[in-house]
Amino acid sequence: MSWKVLVTARAFWVSGQEAQALLEGAGCTVVWSEKAGPLPVPELISALQGCDAIVGSSDPYNAEVFAACPDLKIVARCGVGTDSVDMAAATAAGIIATNTPGAMAEGVADYTFALMLGVCRDIPGANAMMRNGGWGEIRGASVFKKTLGMVGTGRIGQSVIQRAHGFSMRVLAYDPPMQASGATLDGVEFVDLDTLLAESDFISLHAPATPQTIGLFNAEAFKKMKSTAYIINTARGSLINEPDLIHALDNDIIAGAALDVYSQEPLPVDHPLRSAKKCVLSPHNAFNSLESTMEMSLQSALSVLELMNGDVPRNVCNPAVWNSAALRVEKPSGL
Repeated sequence: MSWKVLVTARAFWVSGQEAQALLEGAGCTVVWSEKAGPLPVPELISALQGCDAIVGSSDPYNAEVFAACPDLKIVARCGVGTDSVDMAAATAAGIIATNTPGAMAEGVADYTFALMLGVCRDIPGANAMMRNGGWGEIRGASVFKKTLGMVGTGRIGQSVIQRAHGFSMRVLAYDPPMQASGATLDGVEFVDLDTLLAESDFISLHAPATPQTIGLFNAEAFKKMKSTAYIINTARGSLINEPDLIHALDNDIIAGAALDVYSQEPLPVDHPLRSAKKCVLSPHNAFNSLESTMEMSLQSALSVLELMNGDVPRNVCNPAVWNSAALRVEKPSGL
């Protein structure tokens, strides 16, 4: 059996040599989109013609795409986020969706702390001053022994918490599913959102984009934060109401923000966030350590190969697909 595998994930392009070799060694033909994703629907449909699988970016995988790509059997997201995949539509079309949880946890946790330190000490401002020939003092705030508020305590969140303990931080957490389960984490106080907003010096977002979390940080939330507090987002841009954040920054309602994700990506050149004060920006790059991208690429490739070989692939996000009448592969034995 030989499958045709499209790659739109930039991480795979850069760090997927070993993963590509695995696919090709198993008889697959690896093809590359003309540009890295996310691709718009028409370009995605065109690129997917004749493809059995895709190692995908956060491209829009929806009913229109699935209907127009009858050979497609698996969407292997090269990343942890699956909000760009319409799971109900994938299941109805008989298409398996997978992701790569855990592959980027340590890299994103490192980057989260880099953003935290960067914004509270204005390291970008110091760098710009030096490169422009200047010299002077830039006052900042310390992280050591401060209170960190975690919104979401999954794999990435727990890796951030480990680092926070190294800074002797008090850690508060708001994670409704975790709290409902009665689970605990060492050195973490689970609290309601209002308490977290009122007591945190830094708030770090690590929640998925769901109807409950979209726009969670809005004007009302920013008013409940300390005026000396900072917010860091390496999760999903939709968790923050960006116009409300800009207002909060411009009016000194909070001390600053560091963002790696946005409601629209790439962030438009003329987007007002690009000129907002007290705001450190990076281009959705928190995952992008060499170790993380290699592991993401490998996990994505292995998911494709496992399905191609008649096995249940790792990290299936829509397990109901195995009972779909439209299933596009033979159902693995044992299911």
